[in-house]
Amino acid sequence: MKMKVAGVVLFAVLIFMMVGCATLESAGHKYAMRGQILEMIDGAAYLCVGEKQGAQVGQQFIVYRFAKIPSHSPKSTIPSYKRDEVGRVQIVELVGEHYALAKVLTGEVKPNDVVELK
Repeated sequence: MKMKVAGVVLFAVLIFMMVGCATLESAGHKYAMRGQILEMIDGAAYLCVGEKQGAQVGQQFIVYRFAKIPSHSPKSTIPSYKRDEVGRVQIVELVGEHYALAKVLTGEVKPNDVVELK
């Protein structure tokens, strides 16, 4: 009998966790929207962020670049990275569900840089 109750409780907890994760994904896009710069053409940045993720024309994004930190220990095999802010962009046009065109407001942004909603 105790095993049956434990199984029902475990099942309920798993269902609760799955529902929580589903809602968390949509909240993550709304409050912590992130993407990547795919390409730069004539000073414009094509972002891998679109209306499917909740992007809107006029939104500003901070642009980050990750740089490897040199290890001071010859025994260290695990690399470390730092995140540097390199600029800001603003969406001027949504291109389909998953992409956007943005103008560069500040900095020198490059393909593969990460963008995060300001």
